[in-house]
Amino acid sequence: MRGRIVLAVIFLAAFILLFRVTILAGEFDAVVTAAQFEKASETHTTLRAFFRRMPKGGDLHTHLSGAVYAERFIAWAAQEGLCVDLENVVLAKPQCDRAGARPLSDAMREQKLYDRLVNAFSMRDFLPTPAVPTGHDEFFAVFDRFGAVSGSRLVDMTVDQLKLYDGENVQYVEFMVSSWCPNDREKFSSAVAGASEDAAKLAALEASGLAECVAGKRNDLAAALGKISAALGCEADNTQAGCRVTFRYIVQIYRDNTPDEVFIQTATAAALIRAEPRLVGLNLVGPEDYLVARRDYTRQMEIVRFLAKDVPVALHAGELWLGLVPPPDLTFHIRQPSRSLAPGASATASRSPSSATRRACSRRCARGPSWSRST
Repeated sequence: MRGRIVLAVIFLAAFILLFRVTILAGEFDAVVTAAQFEKASETHTTLRAFFRRMPKGGDLHTHLSGAVYAERFIAWAAQEGLCVDLENVVLAKPQCDRAGARPLSDAMREQKLYDRLVNAFSMRDFLPTPAVPTGHDEFFAVFDRFGAVSGSRLVDMTVDQLKLYDGENVQYVEFMVSSWCPNDREKFSSAVAGASEDAAKLAALEASGLAECVAGKRNDLAAALGKISAALGCEADNTQAGCRVTFRYIVQIYRDNTPDEVFIQTATAAALIRAEPRLVGLNLVGPEDYLVARRDYTRQMEIVRFLAKDVPVALHAGELWLGLVPPPDLTFHIRQPSRSLAPGASATASRSPSSATRRACSRRCARGPSWSRST
């Protein structure tokens, strides 16, 4: 009897020991990682290397043109033979004869001009001036400065960012891009102007060729995706840099427009998302504190609710704060969309533009002073 008890005790002790070893083995990776993190925290360089190697789930709110380094835009604009004016705005070729315009290729031979353009196309070394007194204003102004080159570089920008994300061990990303039909703008505007109700506006758009616009944009996207795959070499070898990152696009709508223009862009975006699974949602972009955005906010939420009730919607939240806008504007900009939009919609919590500016700076600073995100 005593022998059986001793044997039972031995078995129990062995079981407890095995259980504790199993628990410790499961926590081993976490313990080692925590120790490495503590060690890496001693210097900025090692901490950056630690975070670069760390596996990351996804980046769900990436302004594609704002994520590209300014140096890339300078090189692409020089290749295209574009020009830049004295205010550091990239000009299309037909505008290169404007007073003060210079070939952007000059920057590839002139360091001072090159540095000036890097600063103009990014938040690098930003200092307030009477003309641009805040980082808020500079952040939004930067997008227009390189728009003439970024507008035609969807493939290059996507490839550039996928390679970068791959090197940082990111698994998934959603890029925000514009996708509308500028050649149909006047036709669509005239169509909706004569209608007072949203249902009538949508019917007028559909009668004016909305489906054809959407089909054309979907074909454009398919062609771009084919070029992206070819540039990365993913079909031949999925281990190439960039191929391991799954990516999708979010269609962006410019909020600082007339209600009819927002209606047209939202209708186009919603139709595209229904037709193309690689477009996963829509989002309103632009300063939420601007005059038009504040004045028409409620109307814009009505438009999104009517046109996008069956597609994913992501909206900025917490973008406004006391001092930036009058106090009443702080009382409903989050509550209203969360109550009025479809169940599938979401308010993406961020503190853009202030956090967006800091986030851009932190990415640039993490790579050293010679590198700069465009925003």
